[in-house]
Amino acid sequence: MSIRPQASAQPPARVSRARSLPHRWPFVRAVLFSALHYLVLVATGTAGIIFVLRAEESAFRLALAGLGFSVLTWFIAWFKRRGAWCPLCKGTPLVESGARPHSRARRLFPLNHGVTATLSILATLSFRCMYCGSDFDLLKTPSHLRNKR
Repeated sequence: MSIRPQASAQPPARVSRARSLPHRWPFVRAVLFSALHYLVLVATGTAGIIFVLRAEESAFRLALAGLGFSVLTWFIAWFKRRGAWCPLCKGTPLVESGARPHSRARRLFPLNHGVTATLSILATLSFRCMYCGSDFDLLKTPSHLRNKR
């Protein structure tokens, strides 16, 4: 009697590679305005803390200007993020629409899926669409442009 290991019934897991984006500039613009918005929020919070601790008039003016500028940058960033469409499912992966996210979609705990995708693009230049679950890489050249040399 020979003892042989039996083959597993499950096929090996597929590793999906990240797809390229045919038009990455809407994503780049959306992330740039979102990053500007996050930086303005940090500056406004810092000026607010300085005003509370020292009660300086210049810190108050800076905090007030930061509030106005953060509203402006949020408004612009929201429209830019709304204009970035997933090429597969035509969803807006940088803004939540209320639709159910894909089972492979991941998010950082206190943040929603759209902000997580925006931060993922900032950190790694890639993101996962929350609606179709596909991975996209902003640095990957589209297939129709790869052999054009």
